[in-house]
Amino acid sequence: MPCPLTQNYVLKDCLTTAGVESWLVTPFANVLTTTLTANVVTAITKTLAWKTYAQETEQSMWSYTGAGTNANGTKAYDWSCTIKTNGLNTLDQQELDTLLSNKVVLIAKMYNGEYWMLGRTFGSTAIDSAFESGTAMGDFIGSTLTVKGRSNVPAVKVDSAIIAGLLV
Repeated sequence: MPCPLTQNYVLKDCLTTAGVESWLVTPFANVLTTTLTANVVTAITKTLAWKTYAQETEQSMWSYTGAGTNANGTKAYDWSCTIKTNGLNTLDQQELDTLLSNKVVLIAKMYNGEYWMLGRTFGSTAIDSAFESGTAMGDFIGSTLTVKGRSNVPAVKVDSAIIAGLLV
């Protein structure tokens, strides 16, 4: 049975700024449920232990690819995000170590003001943390964290009206 398309694609006549401004990170176990309305997260039920960690970044991005197969009739979305933080200090290194130890949910705040959630269904795992010292005085010095996950749906938008309630 074919999957019917539900809308036309219309060319956009405006430009937007690309990139991730900051991240909200919480342990996956703290997210009890999410409510989707028209493919937008409009509510998040969280545990009493809920804690969101805001991660401002110098350079950040995320991308995902959808992979399907006709052989077994399934599809999945593999996604990856890269978070770069400038400088070197012990608190940053401890935070990166904590992120590497947990399954997390990420909410990306884009430069255009929109919020997008990664890891909603299965969580995500930080798989790599690398430090660069640079070789010349103008080179990047800091850490690069790579977080990957898999989902049965693409990233979902988060209603900005619920963000304030997550910042605790």
